[in-house]
Amino acid sequence: MTVMTASLVLINTARAYDKKYTYIIPEDMTGKVTEGSRVLVPFGGGRTSKEGFVLEIRPLEEADQGQQGKKLEYKSIKQVIDPYALLKKDMLLLLEWMKRRYICTYSDAIRCMLPPGINVKAVKSVKLTGNGIKAFKKQELKGILDNLSSLGGECELEELRSMCGAKGFKTCIRQLCESGAITVEECYQQKVNAKEVKGVSLARPREEIVEELENNAVRRIQHIRVLEILLDNELVSVADIQRFAGVTSSVLDTLCRHGYIYYKNIELLRNPIKDRHYERTQHLTPTGEQASALEKLTRRLDNGIFKESLIHGITGSGKTEVYLQLISHCFSLGKRAILLVPEISLTPQMVERFVSRFGKRVAVMHSRLSLGERFDQWRLISEGKVDVVVGARSAVFAPVSELGLVIIDEEHEGSYKSESMPRYNAKDVAVRRCRISDGLLVYGSATPSVDTYYRAVNGDVELIEMKHRPNTAKLPEVEMVDMRLELEDGNKTPFSRRLMEELQKNINSSQQSILFLNRRGFSTFVICRTCGYTMKCPECNIALTFHSKSERLICHYCGFTVKNPETCPSCQSKSIRHFGVGTQKIEEEVKSRLPESSVIRMDIDTINFKNAHEEILNRFKNENINIMVGTQMIAKGHDFPNVTLVGVLAADGMLNTGDFRANERTFQLLTQVAGRAGRGEKAGRVIVQTYNTEEYSILAACRQDFIGFYRQEILIRERLGYPPFNNIAIVAFSGRKDRQVFETARDIKPRLLETHMPDFEVLGPSRCPIPKIAGKYRWRVVIKAKELDGLLDRLTEVSDNVWKKIKDEDIAMSIDINPYNML
Repeated sequence: MTVMTASLVLINTARAYDKKYTYIIPEDMTGKVTEGSRVLVPFGGGRTSKEGFVLEIRPLEEADQGQQGKKLEYKSIKQVIDPYALLKKDMLLLLEWMKRRYICTYSDAIRCMLPPGINVKAVKSVKLTGNGIKAFKKQELKGILDNLSSLGGECELEELRSMCGAKGFKTCIRQLCESGAITVEECYQQKVNAKEVKGVSLARPREEIVEELENNAVRRIQHIRVLEILLDNELVSVADIQRFAGVTSSVLDTLCRHGYIYYKNIELLRNPIKDRHYERTQHLTPTGEQASALEKLTRRLDNGIFKESLIHGITGSGKTEVYLQLISHCFSLGKRAILLVPEISLTPQMVERFVSRFGKRVAVMHSRLSLGERFDQWRLISEGKVDVVVGARSAVFAPVSELGLVIIDEEHEGSYKSESMPRYNAKDVAVRRCRISDGLLVYGSATPSVDTYYRAVNGDVELIEMKHRPNTAKLPEVEMVDMRLELEDGNKTPFSRRLMEELQKNINSSQQSILFLNRRGFSTFVICRTCGYTMKCPECNIALTFHSKSERLICHYCGFTVKNPETCPSCQSKSIRHFGVGTQKIEEEVKSRLPESSVIRMDIDTINFKNAHEEILNRFKNENINIMVGTQMIAKGHDFPNVTLVGVLAADGMLNTGDFRANERTFQLLTQVAGRAGRGEKAGRVIVQTYNTEEYSILAACRQDFIGFYRQEILIRERLGYPPFNNIAIVAFSGRKDRQVFETARDIKPRLLETHMPDFEVLGPSRCPIPKIAGKYRWRVVIKAKELDGLLDRLTEVSDNVWKKIKDEDIAMSIDINPYNML
């Protein structure tokens, strides 16, 4: 019989062990170990078990090839953890691509593909045997046995160690094992598992039960009630049958003992939308533009080959209805779909639309679900029990088989880019998944990213335009207010007089308004007017933000917090005040100036519990609250028919950040938030407040003129060599010793330059725009390169050497390719 081996990778190990290992597949595991299986293997000295994933299976002879006649001794796999492969073939292909594209470890990439809490943890259990009562002269041995006996004769090894002390513990345990007094077994646990409850079912044929009931063979009314319920229901939980039949557990035990019923575990699905009721909807009759878009996209789906398409549709043009009907067509082809939305706050609204249309065929995936909910949704998807997945960035890794369509709504959003390792972009991952499955990738946005629109203009992406709102609804009128003139006239408040007038009009007419400010907190900094001292984070050297509700100053980078001081820590003056404006301050100002209004706020500080974002949005809509104040999470995707006024405060606050995408982000946010007005039957209007009335991105947003903005922005990008004309990589270092971090960044530059690639430029090292976070100094090197593959090769080679050098030093290195945020 041919001996088979598995080529596998280990997870949760150091980067030095990030490579493929070969293990023998034992004969009794043949057929159980497949590509994508999760297994336990001995590693190192053989005493430690490690979790790994099988990438390839091959005969032993093939594994030995290339060893120059040297026969290797391979260890065997110890255990197959799951009854089925967790990673399917397409995900294994994606895994190899991610490791190269994002210069990450196998473990980093696998972590993205599986629900959190699924990793197994090895636990050693100690158990007394029948020989445990024999006399031991050694006091330490007697003490261990006494402690183990007090715990019921069985406990975890580490718990026993904590009771007995570490000194000599290992030797004593070995002696007790050799004497047969105890046994030590290794078992494995994972944080999250399928949820089960105890249920009951009939143990005899239905006809026999009916006959006994009719012949009065069963006389107790409690028994009769239980049996009658089970005649109508195949399997009922113990809790339910006790409640509905009004019986105790002893009644059930009696029926079980006499062979009428038996106990059986029921798996309980943790469904994040189980308590919500959605009215079923049907496809709407498409407008001319919607019908044209659907005709083009369904033809692409029918072809069954990879293609990218961009729907450039103005706000309110009906892109979601196109998504729904396109997904329905995908179902008719026997394929499944993924829909990505950029913000968790948008997920409830999109889920409502999709569940209303497709019912139980919809799964939800995002980080606000509990561990159990995410695990159960992942399993439903993996088992093919749902046909469409709706979720935020991480949903791009949903284990969807027969994937035919991926839709990325609001594709311009930066939240599709991960800021932690691996620093993947969901749009890039979606491209790779659709290439693997020969699927269609659809981008949708009223303000496409410059990169995507450039590819559309050049023919790499099919461009589909939707320029009108359904039912002849018009775009809102936009009015710009110069805040410099307001200041000259003595108005020092955050609100222009024009905006206050319109807010009052809406309150009087019971129409709703949105106030947008992309800065949370009460005020942006606290400063002493006597000596100029600014309250800064001691770990980051960044100005602390004042939050009035808790009366605390908080660092939004590392979380450091301190009570708001009454006197200046530097000069002890009482002239220390907070300056600048955040959403919390705006909320209080509105309540003060418009006391008759109802106000609600939505920012990261108000959605700090599960489903908080959904609760706020529902309250705003259903209670017809006058004014919503919020950051960018209220700027896109939401559909409130009664919102007729949007006020943009400090429109120029997003400019001059030192990021080449600042103008693009400003245009997109202003256009998107303006699009929240006038989505119902009533006309909408927008007031944009700014000190910079000549800035082209603000002017273009006020005109709703994407093409005008794009033409000016793309010329600047080309002249300065920014994406989409070049790729940019940031290699960043951080550590507690400033000089050491700088020298590490300095030493990498000449290594990177050892290349013959044309158009390859290395800038720096220089301090990061935020030079210190959480007590660690930060330096970086910036690379510009036209060719992506050559850049990846160079970074991989150099970074491997650097990681080996700094592994024993207190220095961290990160690599971000085409970052969304340069700060």
